[in-house]
Amino acid sequence: MHRSTSLPDLAETVAAVPPARRHAAGVSLVADSLDRAADPRLDAAGEVLLDERRAPGSRRGEAERLAAAVESLDRAAQACRADGDHTGYILGFQSARAMSALYFLVRDGGDGLPDVAYEAVMVCGATEPVLAELVGDRR
Repeated sequence: MHRSTSLPDLAETVAAVPPARRHAAGVSLVADSLDRAADPRLDAAGEVLLDERRAPGSRRGEAERLAAAVESLDRAAQACRADGDHTGYILGFQSARAMSALYFLVRDGGDGLPDVAYEAVMVCGATEPVLAELVGDRR
């Protein structure tokens, strides 16, 4: 699990995002997470994200499928790790976290921003880029 002295800062920064901007902030974080993961298995997730940007909540029925995709990616990542393929493990782990962020965004909309932000931190491996994105979305 990612440990950082910046995680309390993350909670404060998330709380400071105005409610009317939380969904947009979540969309930005998910888009960045999908880009960072750079996994072609996530291409279909881009369509879900695009729909979420256009019409928040329109893919709410996708949440179960997204949760299953997270589980599948996480299992695949663990299998890579067990085989000693740490490059594959890291890619799979990032992919699972990116899908988790999308799952929380679709399931909870702007209310899921704390979970989306945490998963984005896991994809980045650092808190600072996520904080910067959230501070930009407060304006």
